[in-house]
Amino acid sequence: MDEIWRRLDSTDLATFYHRDVVGHHDSPRGSDRLGYDDVVHRLDFDRQTFADPVYEIADLIAGEDRFAIRFHYAATLISTGDRYRSEAAYFNHLRDGKIAEFWLLANVDFDYKE
Repeated sequence: MDEIWRRLDSTDLATFYHRDVVGHHDSPRGSDRLGYDDVVHRLDFDRQTFADPVYEIADLIAGEDRFAIRFHYAATLISTGDRYRSEAAYFNHLRDGKIAEFWLLANVDFDYKE
């Protein structure tokens, strides 16, 4: 996961996510159901939008077939030079060692599919 999210690189996504992954993202706009291509798009969009990403893991809880991670994220917006900050939590269910389903909670509203 570190190889993908810290570098914002979708190249090896299949190493960590099933192709039939199902994601859930609730926001004030409503609920989005996400798939593998949406995760690829999010990483590719973030790589073009943010520079110098920093992740600080606040909590990590793991079980045999699931894990949850809460983290603080900061990065520089390439277009303006402003610093962007957010806090998020992912709850992940695993199948055969890869993410099969996830839920996202974040303190900022963004369109995962933008």
